[in-house]
Amino acid sequence: MFTLTEDLTKRFLTDLGLPVPKGKAFDNGSVAASFADCLVGGAVVKALVPTGRRGKANAVKMVDDKAATEAVVECMIGSDVHGFAVAKVYVEEKVAIAEEFYLSFSLDGFPGQILVSSHGGVDIEETHKNNPDSVVRSDIDPLNGVTEKIARDLWLKAGLKGDTLAVTASVTATLYKAFVTADAVMMEINPLVLDDAGKPSIVGAMMGIDENGLPRHSEWAEMADGSLIAAWRQFNEREMSVAEANRKIAGGAIRYTELDGDIALLVGGGGAGLLQHDMMLAMGGRPANHTDTNPGAGIEEKFKVTIRAILDNPTVKCLLVSFNHQQLTHCARKAEPLADVLRERKVDTEKFPIVVRLVGPGEEEAKEILDVFPGLIYLPFDASLDDAVRAAIDVRNRMGDHS
Repeated sequence: MFTLTEDLTKRFLTDLGLPVPKGKAFDNGSVAASFADCLVGGAVVKALVPTGRRGKANAVKMVDDKAATEAVVECMIGSDVHGFAVAKVYVEEKVAIAEEFYLSFSLDGFPGQILVSSHGGVDIEETHKNNPDSVVRSDIDPLNGVTEKIARDLWLKAGLKGDTLAVTASVTATLYKAFVTADAVMMEINPLVLDDAGKPSIVGAMMGIDENGLPRHSEWAEMADGSLIAAWRQFNEREMSVAEANRKIAGGAIRYTELDGDIALLVGGGGAGLLQHDMMLAMGGRPANHTDTNPGAGIEEKFKVTIRAILDNPTVKCLLVSFNHQQLTHCARKAEPLADVLRERKVDTEKFPIVVRLVGPGEEEAKEILDVFPGLIYLPFDASLDDAVRAAIDVRNRMGDHS
């Protein structure tokens, strides 16, 4: 999942006709202040980072004049919010709030979930703790989705009545359609507000999308150029290089996510890759990254980009390359990119330990390709996943802190 920043989320919702306050993203305090000065009733400045709880991090500020806006924007840009560097802010009109609610959709497993609460504007965890009756959760029927009637029943349980119930149910049903249209796996609206006249407005909005749906959404192409953001932190340059290779090079796919360990993993096969990751943790090893690969024409170039990223990671002290019969992919298609990058980078394989386990067609050819590198440990063809992980941990431990 990748999390859209608030400007992209609100632009998408606006295009679908949903009630969103007027707002715009800026990276310059003076320009942002001029925009805010044109808004009636003051403005709100928010750090544009893909995370919630910005208010608690002083990343949401009310401003009433041009000078205050410029000062707040200049202070926010360059700051850090929950591990994300602030490069831009979002300035939007201040909305008069009579009532505020919480709404979210999620597809974390099956079936999907909808969560509503009559208390918005605060953390939902805090609301559930202090006022559990105001929070209503329900499964989403994949055939019927969230209709206006279904939404009305949920909000009724949460305590809404009359015109407030009708308006909120209508907006909820429309937001669910937007959730589906976006190929989203998470949408959080906090708060969804009504003013004194009962007019709704989406004041806070976050949306997490399935990266596999990106080809259907040209409006988010800017997020696919290497600036993709993971659900829990911003990608670094090495991760972005792999994401960019996936976008630009046709065929196959590699996912690469860095962790805080020192043994790099170039693994694949879905379950086999996750199993080796878990094995390493269970045996006391510390993965420096996780990878998952889907073979296809062009995968060799993506392998090279990933191997370069691994070698560029200063925390990596050892590399494990381990694959099962991955859709009967020829083993040489994995061995050759590794050999090419090792030569390109002039890696001393006697000082930088590499353990290789390749199973599938072309095992002998792959072994011949890599046997020329002194010190590289090419495991026997009958070696198990367990053997591969243990070998990587053992050789890393033997190297000590001097590798």
